[in-house]
Amino acid sequence: MTADTSRLPPPATRWVMPTLIGYSFSVAPAATILTAVTAIVAGAAPVGITVAIGELVDGLTSAIGQGLGTPAARECYRWAAVIVVLFFLTHLADSARTALGRALGRRVTGRLGERVMMAASEPATIGHLEDPAYLSRLGRARGDGTIDMPPGEAVFGFSTKASMWVTSIGSAALLTQVTWGLGLIVFAVFAVIHSRLVQNYRIAVIETVDQTEKLRRTSYLRDVPTTPGAAREVRLFGLAAFFRDAYQSEWRPNMMEVWQRRREHRFFVVVVVVVTGLTVASVFYFLGYRAATGGSTVGDLAIGGLAVRALLQVLRADDDDLRMGFGSKAAAEAFAFPVVATPVAPDEDPWPAPVGTISCEELRYRYGGASDEVLHGIDLTVPAGQSLAVVGLNGAGKTTLARLVAGLDAPSGGAVRVGGTPIEDGNRRNWQRQVVAVFQDFARYELTVRDNIAFGSLAHADDEEGLRAVARQAGLLKFVEGLPDGWDTVMSSGYTGGVDASGGEWQRIAIARALFGLRHGARLLIMDEPAASLDARAEARLYDTFHELTAGATTVAISHRFATVRKAERVVVLDHGRIIEDGTHEELISADGRYAELFRLQAKRFEEGPS
Repeated sequence: MTADTSRLPPPATRWVMPTLIGYSFSVAPAATILTAVTAIVAGAAPVGITVAIGELVDGLTSAIGQGLGTPAARECYRWAAVIVVLFFLTHLADSARTALGRALGRRVTGRLGERVMMAASEPATIGHLEDPAYLSRLGRARGDGTIDMPPGEAVFGFSTKASMWVTSIGSAALLTQVTWGLGLIVFAVFAVIHSRLVQNYRIAVIETVDQTEKLRRTSYLRDVPTTPGAAREVRLFGLAAFFRDAYQSEWRPNMMEVWQRRREHRFFVVVVVVVTGLTVASVFYFLGYRAATGGSTVGDLAIGGLAVRALLQVLRADDDDLRMGFGSKAAAEAFAFPVVATPVAPDEDPWPAPVGTISCEELRYRYGGASDEVLHGIDLTVPAGQSLAVVGLNGAGKTTLARLVAGLDAPSGGAVRVGGTPIEDGNRRNWQRQVVAVFQDFARYELTVRDNIAFGSLAHADDEEGLRAVARQAGLLKFVEGLPDGWDTVMSSGYTGGVDASGGEWQRIAIARALFGLRHGARLLIMDEPAASLDARAEARLYDTFHELTAGATTVAISHRFATVRKAERVVVLDHGRIIEDGTHEELISADGRYAELFRLQAKRFEEGPS
């Protein structure tokens, strides 16, 4: 059994960045090293520029009045050249860091996305993909949420911030070198302010998004009376006052929160400005005093001033902080998914016995977390090759029964056996390779029509004759041959040369996909409302040829339309998760029970003439 990971506690994000950097190195070592190197160079080069400017200033004070060809002047030329080189190096390294960081971030996002995809695909059953808690975990691991930030964005944001911190730490070291301890004090003050700024910025962004959602409804209430489509009813029903009152009742409470936040932000900005101003003024006064009294050189004053200016960039909260914060949360969620070491695939061994009788024994099922059962002790035996129809009202449990027989869910009680072999987690994927299905919500792949049909038996995708045969059987061949690129046309207008198909054409594609699987060895066909999108004539043709198309296979057809299943060899009627009738169409009509009642009720609708 696969462990249920949908209810794991939220992953810790506080120390996820070291893990994420280590993961980046494991998936792209060269790109990670180059990104780190360019980030360090981009951050260190400005520190070098500060040192060079200080040396240049000291050199100029010595070279003034001595002429252009003196050793002092040549020393100034050399420092000026160093400044120019470091200036270009700063911009080149920063551009390279940006490009490499973005590429590395995309790589990390892609690999973590694969990890999450494989973990979610690892269970042979699908119940976890219908669990809201599990789906929320998937969304968070992709970075969906209040701020959409996938995991790789944290890598890129970290590379940018790393450059900033290299510059800041180097500048603090220069300031400390000029006057011992001064750089540490300024750096500590600015780092504390930075931490509070980042926290305040993240809260403000989240609250802005939340308020935008709330104010969207408020704006809607304001705009309805002036919207052309609604203006007629607003006047006829006298709704203008209603929308005005509703607008006023929602606008003021929402804006009160906005105004309160703005007041808090203004106060915080004033505090930051005052503290920063006092710190910078104190540093410059101290540096100026030291230079004036001979405690340091003019170059030291320049170095100190430029170092303080560089340290001011710490007092900044921007999108890179959001990238690190929310991207790290997404990464932590992705890391919480287990690593699937091998590709998800069935065992190489075939189903352990010839596909024979399918039997349900005391079969019970309840959806995760539900207290009531959907199926209550179903006993059903379907001989190999039999065509079985399952009918019943909505909520009777028809689709649930089909999913259990297909091995897509594990029963809460009882068992499903095929040829005497129970369907269990150890062999579930092997059994699924014996099953093809057309469910009500069949997949519509935005791929070529060839892929859409060949997915029925992917190992035989090169069977051109088979593809044409099943397309013809499903009434689809003329449609395929009329497509712009024939079999290679992408089934979506969102792609160049692609086309959109109608609901009926998509249903024919799904039917052809199932028939292709039958052609290449599948032994059970499940059809859950397979004609829901077909017109009456196409539906009649499908069922007229149904047994011919599925000869030799066991078939389970589910439908609300009793007239379409009357040709099945056997019909069972489900009601609230129990089989209440079982027999041929004629036998059930003769029994004059629920099946006969519903059959006559549906038939009467078509027999009644217009009133």
